[in-house]
Amino acid sequence: MSTASFSSSSSSSVLIIGAGNFGAATALSLIKSGNVKVTLVDTEAFPNPRAASHDINKVVRDDYPDKLYMRMMAKAMPLWREEELYKPYYHEVGMLRADPTSFPEDSIAAYRELGIANDSELLPVDEVRRRWNGALASAKFKGLDRILFNPSVGFAEADKALQAVIQKAVDLGVDYVVAEMRSLEFGSEGQCVGVIMRDGRRFYADKVLIAAGARTAMLLAQSAPKKKQLHAGKRLLATGAVSFYAKLHGSLQEKFATIPVFKNCLSEAKGEGISILKDGTIKFNCDLCFTNYQPFEPSGEVMSIVPDNPVYNTWTGPRFLKFFEDRARETLGFLYGEETREVKIEAYRMCWDASTPTHDFLISPHPHCKNLYLATGGSFHGWKFLPVIGDYISEMMDGSLASDYADRWGWDRKGDGHMANPTYQIVGDLQDWTREWAN
Repeated sequence: MSTASFSSSSSSSVLIIGAGNFGAATALSLIKSGNVKVTLVDTEAFPNPRAASHDINKVVRDDYPDKLYMRMMAKAMPLWREEELYKPYYHEVGMLRADPTSFPEDSIAAYRELGIANDSELLPVDEVRRRWNGALASAKFKGLDRILFNPSVGFAEADKALQAVIQKAVDLGVDYVVAEMRSLEFGSEGQCVGVIMRDGRRFYADKVLIAAGARTAMLLAQSAPKKKQLHAGKRLLATGAVSFYAKLHGSLQEKFATIPVFKNCLSEAKGEGISILKDGTIKFNCDLCFTNYQPFEPSGEVMSIVPDNPVYNTWTGPRFLKFFEDRARETLGFLYGEETREVKIEAYRMCWDASTPTHDFLISPHPHCKNLYLATGGSFHGWKFLPVIGDYISEMMDGSLASDYADRWGWDRKGDGHMANPTYQIVGDLQDWTREWAN
């Protein structure tokens, strides 16, 4: 990771709430800049199993038609491949994308326009069915005549990479604190001066960064229930998505040993399979998300909130809510067809992230509270930026973030109809499927 030019003269201490990829990466970037005291707070020892960043693996790709994010990944990919901190966890197995939109052509054009060397190609469906030991011979490609294959991307072991980043930050001097935030603390002029924890401890700093993912909106609302200007409003929405995994054995494990990451964007059962680990584990994501609207007592609002029940935010199973069991089975069959008909799904997990209306990140000073900063809104595509996102957040806190990023990630961004990541659309509310379950 490069070192951001954070001005320690203007701020000698930074308190970061949330040790997911945005918070952890920022802690590392700041401590590497020198002469700044950094405290990183999370509710559990790292890495927190409830965090969206904590997972078996995550897709790492740079094929964005949106050039703003593609420029970021042009910096991140060499670090994934070559930097000692990241490369042990990155696996460049390639990625297939079955997509009826112009995404494949647009991403290839974006590589060319930005001058990024890449060997992506559009493969005929019949060729995809033949290659990779025939693992995709009965995959569902209805209506498609070409599949995007990008050989220069892959996946990373998410929990291990995140833990390595946090450990590196701690080794360099970051103070990691296990505590749960109750509220922000404000000074006489309404400025943020620190954070009050549920156990009564108080932490003070010159700058406070909230990088709490899907919990960010809740923390803002409970910190100042009557000060609506402080609330996120429609800028952030706590959304959940479902992953599941299976284990392949014997000849089937051998057959799938060389498969790339595979994302199928056809509407019947959108989802992705993230290659296969050495022990035969293969993880899948259902390409959908959902809300969880509940009365939020501290502010009296009805808002989408992250459930406290660990069934809804950590790995569990093999039984789960029927809606998601059915959808997972459909996704698995849609991705690999007859090959996985008898494969048992071993566990499920709900991953909660903060989504924004355009799926752009929200990385911004809070305009209504001096010394308070936000880094959230990953919108289910933020993890892959782990090697570089901390530098961008540090620059935002220092007032030196480039204007095109500051405009797109601002508190009051101007909408232009674009979607930074055109997947993971909302299909319902968790309460619709949990009538018989405890919340």
